Amino acid sequence: MARDYKVYAHVDALGLLPRTGRRRAAVLGFLQVLGKIAHLGGDYRRTDPETGRPYEVTEVAGFAVTWWIDAPVGEVKVVDIHSCDANRAE
Repeated sequence: MARDYKVYAHVDALGLLPRTGRRRAAVLGFLQVLGKIAHLGGDYRRTDPETGRPYEVTEVAGFAVTWWIDAPVGEVKVVDIHSCDANRAE
């Protein structure tokens, strides 16, 4: 059975979300279930070029949510949320 993780989102990561609406609700809903489904991974993976840390990226309602599992402490860390359009421009 997969382990459930506590989910922590960096306050700056939440800054780009709209203040209200369906897109905000969809992202927040994803964050609420992420701890239960993190073991499945994201839509794709990125590696930080400076640290070599792999990050999972999940696209939700037009936003790319970047996160990683900190297994020793039983947590998922959400480090970035930005528009998928910005992600495609990279």
